[in-house]
Amino acid sequence: MNSHDLANALPGHCLQWLVSSRLRFVNDMKEGKPLKYFSAHLPVMATWPQTTTTDQRYPVNMTVKGIGLIPRYDQLARYTAIFEEAAATSRTLTPSEGMVCCVEAMGRLYADESNFDPALLGGLEIFGGKTLENLTQNGYASLLYVGMQQGAGPMSYISFQVNGKIEILDTTNPHYRFLLASRKLFEHDKFHLYQPDYPHGYLIRVEEVIDKSPWSKLKKDT
Repeated sequence: MNSHDLANALPGHCLQWLVSSRLRFVNDMKEGKPLKYFSAHLPVMATWPQTTTTDQRYPVNMTVKGIGLIPRYDQLARYTAIFEEAAATSRTLTPSEGMVCCVEAMGRLYADESNFDPALLGGLEIFGGKTLENLTQNGYASLLYVGMQQGAGPMSYISFQVNGKIEILDTTNPHYRFLLASRKLFEHDKFHLYQPDYPHGYLIRVEEVIDKSPWSKLKKDT
């Protein structure tokens, strides 16, 4: 069962963009192509304290966070185990063979959009700074995604804001374990800054999605 009704969930085109973007990114890694900024994984997260004082002119904290899709709960343990096994196996292989092993594991999850809970997103906390401080006081946040959609036609742009309630995860939570396993698949690859540990995870329960995609006023007016 999903955690929310579909009214509080990512629209289909947003889910599809997140899925297709990650598949494209990991396949480019496997093929040795130059890596591009992974906008579908790196939204801007805005948080704010529960209360503000008159001397707080700028109470909103913004940061870029690595945020990903979360499997449905009935699939969570399965894909956590798949990712943990792939990460362990990859360390016994050559770098190129290990990369293929991890990409194939990620591809098994992302091959089917129905594997995901469209009402959940998640990520790991690394630094324990202002974001964690704000979320401890006020468990709500906004994410802003922006990127490009590639297809057979002209290039188009996508942008959307996700407003949601945040659950701070400790290291015993099964969602935290999945997030950690996802990170460890590629933690030693060149696009990641290696981190020794991750004190918390975040589960974002989608409450509202607002379309921010740009469009041509000329086309709309005509």
